[in-house]
Amino acid sequence: MGISISLGISPRESFSDWIRFAQALDERGVERLWLIDSQLAMKDVYAGLATAALHTRRLQLGTGVTNVITRHPTVTANSIAAISELSGGRALLGLGAGDSAVFGLGKRPSRVAEVEEAIRFFRSVLSGEEGSWEERSYRLASDVPRVPVYLAVSQPRMCALAGRLADGAIIMGPAQPDLLARQVGWIEDGLSEAGRERAEIEICFIATISTADDAETALRDVRAWATGQARLLADFKELPESLQEFAPEITRAKESYDYSEHLSTRAGHAGAISDELVRALAITGSPQESRERLRSLLDTGVEDLVFPLMGSGRLERLDRLAGEIAPALQA
Repeated sequence: MGISISLGISPRESFSDWIRFAQALDERGVERLWLIDSQLAMKDVYAGLATAALHTRRLQLGTGVTNVITRHPTVTANSIAAISELSGGRALLGLGAGDSAVFGLGKRPSRVAEVEEAIRFFRSVLSGEEGSWEERSYRLASDVPRVPVYLAVSQPRMCALAGRLADGAIIMGPAQPDLLARQVGWIEDGLSEAGRERAEIEICFIATISTADDAETALRDVRAWATGQARLLADFKELPESLQEFAPEITRAKESYDYSEHLSTRAGHAGAISDELVRALAITGSPQESRERLRSLLDTGVEDLVFPLMGSGRLERLDRLAGEIAPALQA
């Protein structure tokens, strides 16, 4: 297990600075980068992936994640195919139902059936075959290395869909083993339904973490992400036992969320949840405490942890992850 990270390109960050940052990730041996696609909160995902592809050698590059509402699937397929060509086959397509990019337009996320059609389409056209979308057939104009398709999941039907069709699943949710084990089980149900083997899918989990020495700094680092996770939990029919006491806060997080400030460390909605809920959803504490929580998550059957890097001091936090956390988990 190498280090995988998730982040977006801030509107305040120049592409020159972004290129230098991507190069630093590559030099530090980061295995995989999932770049956020949220057009009203971050700079363009494909411009970011393209510049990173041209200035790195080993780093795998994926959308983290895109959708079929803000871009037609043929546009997305052509764009990620270009990233695959520019990077020499290092591209990944991360797909979801649609979150901040969609809600910010006043639209609804895709239904499960629509996402299923999208996965079938992408897996076909990104393998050089003909794919169908809305009863029309398409084929990419150029041949590219195959691009794996990962699905962002949290709820039962999407988890099962990933198990049936996707190359990988990116689980979104709190750092609580009881819910994560349930989500892994839903994915395995989909595998069983499709007659697929467990080895045919990689299961990843977004593990939001800060090991800053100062407790207030650690909470501030992860609060915006935790608030975003809290409002997603409001749509669960049943919260896991570990989070039931926080139900009122979770509802408040959804009601107060401002998508124009998605994942901003300065977002006004970041104060909607308590420190206790932040600690439950994200991982803060000493390196030893953090390693123990991460091990409990890996014990559920997850194969890769994706660490979000938000705000300032990203490389310093990455170096701390690489030095204090990752070696023990790899061992």
